[in-house]
Amino acid sequence: MDGLLSNEKYIGNVRLFDSEKRDVQYLSEDNHPAIISKETFQAVQTEKRKRSNVNKSKGGIQRKDKKYSSKKYTN
Repeated sequence: MDGLLSNEKYIGNVRLFDSEKRDVQYLSEDNHPAIISKETFQAVQTEKRKRSNVNKSKGGIQRKDKKYSSKKYTN
């Protein structure tokens, strides 16, 4: 199910890569009929970032201290 949650093809977009330079890419929007709306896709991406235990900053990528950061621990 994660493929549906993160793959732009389901909203009708396709990323095309230059065959010689793999880092160059082209985005073709509305290439084909979407399966889910762009609004739903963006809402899912926002929620995935909120739930992630990975912090991205200028210093690099770091994991949060606890595996489940929203879980409250009692002593």
